[in-house]
Amino acid sequence: MLYFIPNASKGLCHFLGCFEHFTIKKNIGLLILIFVMALVGCKSDSTETDPIVDVDTDGDGILDADEVLNGSNKNNPCDPKPASGYSGYTADNTIWLGADCDTDGMTNAQELAEGTDPFVDEFKDADGDGIPDFQEIVDGTDKDNACDPVQNEEYTGFNASSTLWANSDCDADGVSNGDEVAASTNPYRDDVVFAKAEFLPTLSELQIFKGNPSELTVNSTTTEYSLITPLYSDYSHKFRTISLPEGTQMTYNGEGLLEFPDNTVISKTFYYFNDERNPSLGKQLIETRLLIKKNGLWNMGNYLWNDAQNEALFGTAAPIVAVDWIDMEGNARSVDYKVPFSVNCTQCHNVKDLSRPIGPKARNLNFMFNGKNQLQNFVDKGWLADAPAIAQIESIPDWADTSVALDARTRAYMDINCAHCHQPGGMQDASIGVRPDLRYETTYDDSHIFEFKADIRNRVATPSGFGPSMPLVGRTQLHTEGVALIQEYIDSLE
Repeated sequence: MLYFIPNASKGLCHFLGCFEHFTIKKNIGLLILIFVMALVGCKSDSTETDPIVDVDTDGDGILDADEVLNGSNKNNPCDPKPASGYSGYTADNTIWLGADCDTDGMTNAQELAEGTDPFVDEFKDADGDGIPDFQEIVDGTDKDNACDPVQNEEYTGFNASSTLWANSDCDADGVSNGDEVAASTNPYRDDVVFAKAEFLPTLSELQIFKGNPSELTVNSTTTEYSLITPLYSDYSHKFRTISLPEGTQMTYNGEGLLEFPDNTVISKTFYYFNDERNPSLGKQLIETRLLIKKNGLWNMGNYLWNDAQNEALFGTAAPIVAVDWIDMEGNARSVDYKVPFSVNCTQCHNVKDLSRPIGPKARNLNFMFNGKNQLQNFVDKGWLADAPAIAQIESIPDWADTSVALDARTRAYMDINCAHCHQPGGMQDASIGVRPDLRYETTYDDSHIFEFKADIRNRVATPSGFGPSMPLVGRTQLHTEGVALIQEYIDSLE
C-alpha cells in the first residue's frame, strides 16, 4: 500500500485542497502497482512446467502420470500385470497388442482374435494332468497334484512327458504313471497282475507277458534283465525276465547270485532274428525255459513255441529245430538247435544236488541296460534290498570288450559258460582232488587253470558229441569267438 506524506516544511494547506491532492497521487500509485504485477505475471521466460496431458503410452488403461507415481513402467503394457478378466486396456494400442502379458506364446492381439484371456496362460499345466492351471484354480482342484481331479480309466488327456505326472501313481497300484505308459498299461486303472508261480499248460497263462506273448512285452510286475557276459547257446538271442510275487524283494548277497523269495519266476526265451541287421523282419521263437522257486527250492520247466508263433506249450519234449537266419555281416547261417531234456538242465543248474539260477549274479547285472543301471533300477523300484552303493559293487568284464585285459575277459567268459560245472559241488566237482574251479571270484592259483591249460584248450575246441567237449551240453555249434578267446588266453600263460 502506498502512503503519501506531505512535506511539513511547505506549511499548512487548505484542508480541501490538500485532500484532493492526496487522492490523485494515491490513485496514480495504485495504477502503477497493478501494471507492474500484470507485467510480472506475463513474463515470457517463466520456469513453470507445461500442464500434463492425460496420456496412456502402453495402452494398459493406466495413465502415464499414474504409472510414474506408482512405480510401474509406462512403456510396458504388462506392468503392472492385471488379473484375469481385466478389460481396461486400449484394444487398438499397438504396444499393448504386440505384447504377451500372460507369457503363453500368444500376443495380446492373437488372444483377442482367439477369444482367449490375454492375462491367463491357458497352456500352463504344472502337474501334467491335461487341465490348465487356471482351470484347476477355478474348479478348486490342486494344480500341483497330477491325480486331482480323479479321472476315469478312459481318460487320455494327460501329458506323458511331464515329470510330475510320470512320477505319480494315479491308480494307486504301486506302478508309476510313467512306467505304466512304458509298459502300455492304463495309468488310471489298477491292472497289475503278478506272474503265476506254477507250470500251467500255456505260457500266456503264467501272466509273465501281456497280450500276445510272442511280442515279449512284460507285465508291470515282471522286469526284463540282461547280463554283461551271457551264456553262449548256438548264437541264439535270449529274452530274460524276473517276476517277483506281490510285496516281496530280492536280497543282495554279495557280488554273487541274488537271493530270491519263494514264488519267484525266472524265464529265458531263446530266439533268432530272421535277419540280425533288421529285427523288424521278425524272429523265430524256439523255447522258453522257466525256473520257479517253491519252498526254498528251484523247479525247472520248459515251454516250446508253436508253429504259429503265438503261444508256447508246456512239455518235456526235446526236439531239434532247424533255424536259418542272416547274421550282422549279411552271411546266411543255419543251425539244428537242440532243445535240452530236463536232465540236461540239471547238469548245469545243480550245485550240491540243488538247482539254482546261473546268470543273475550282482556282478553280472551291474551295468547300464535300457538306459539305467540294472541294480540301481531294482533298488529304485523297491525290488532289491540290502544292496550297498552301486559304485561299491564289482562288475564282471564284458568278454567281447577288447579294451579289457585278456585274462579278465577270459575269466568272465568261463565264469558264465564253464563254472556252473567247474566249481565245488558242480557236475565236475572242483572240491574233489585237484580240478579246475572256473568261477570268476576264484584266484588264479586256486583255479588250477595253469595245471589244466592243455586240457582246457583242447576241450573248448571239441564239438559236442565228438569227444570230451566243454561244455558237455547246451550247444551244437562251436562258439568260434569264445574258443579263440580262451585259446589265446591259455597260450599266454607261462
